Amino acid sequence: MDEYSIFYLKFIEDNRLEEEGMWQKFNQTQTYKMWTGYAFENICLRHIPQIKKALGVSGVYSETSAYRSLPNDEVDGTQIDFLIDRNDHVINLFEVKFHNGAFILSQDYADQLRKKRSIFQFNTGTRKLCTWVLLTTFQLEENKHSIGLIDHTITMNALFEEI
Repeated sequence: MDEYSIFYLKFIEDNRLEEEGMWQKFNQTQTYKMWTGYAFENICLRHIPQIKKALGVSGVYSETSAYRSLPNDEVDGTQIDFLIDRNDHVINLFEVKFHNGAFILSQDYADQLRKKRSIFQFNTGTRKLCTWVLLTTFQLEENKHSIGLIDHTITMNALFEEI
């Protein structure tokens, strides 16, 4: 199951419109943007050894998983794209963003990430250090919202490094 096959089945097979400018219009739709994010996240999950190398933790035993919790009486629900739970008492929480340029973290988005981490720590009861890693197509444009919150930024180039 590769990303192009999914793309073909979802967007091309039954949509053989060939009007001028069709693809330029299409790539602005919300459906297409959601697919690019989904495809990028799946590609990232297939390159965990390269991601660990980029973090400098290739030699540390770890387990990788996604995280999702439903709301309950005590806390809201949340979803974390994936995490690497390391044997050195650190959990890297990953936010995966497919973006067409440098990613800029807003105050609202930074607040969401803080809340996600807090819910994760509450629900799991972990005593490990939980750090945010932004995995994005291009670079993070550091600003007052990202400093002190995003501990590491990995770009898509790291996914294709030799391990």
